[in-house]
Amino acid sequence: MRRFALPLAVMAAVALSACSGGGSVLSFNNSNNADRVIVTTLGSTNVARVIPGSPIDLSAVAVRGSTNGTLSNNTFKWSAALVSSGTYPTNSSGVTKACNAVTVTSQGTTGPLVTDFSQYITVDPTNSANIVFTPPAIIPVPAAILAVSPAATVTPTYPYCVVVSATGSGATGSITVAVVNPAAPLN
Repeated sequence: MRRFALPLAVMAAVALSACSGGGSVLSFNNSNNADRVIVTTLGSTNVARVIPGSPIDLSAVAVRGSTNGTLSNNTFKWSAALVSSGTYPTNSSGVTKACNAVTVTSQGTTGPLVTDFSQYITVDPTNSANIVFTPPAIIPVPAAILAVSPAATVTPTYPYCVVVSATGSGATGSITVAVVNPAAPLN
């Protein structure tokens, strides 16, 4: 019995020191703030790919600690932004492809369009951790550009990407959604 007493006492001391301050061995403490927010889509691959005008379901969860212990706070503020560069995952193995830019032509000048896409988010009224993101079938010319150049045009080059972010419990997480060519959605 004495053989087990010393190792048992050492293990108890280690466990108590890890739990001091109300935490746990999962590195929780008294704070309800998240270390990070994980944003995912449905499906086994977690590849966020959608064709224009079609919805994609996204979910967020606030996590804490090295083992991603989930927090009970399910309240998130969502945003989405059209980006002009970056990469997106094409499969669960981590293979990525480049995002193309959506361009705007105004008064003879063409450049990348970077704009807020938050208006295309529908938050689940019963749980703000879940949203539906529906990129527009046709990207409208932003009103500020139309005010200066009524003949301005927007041209998407597929795939283009939108970064959808969820902020809650003191942390932010995001996922890159690839908006792909409706004629060849797997390319």
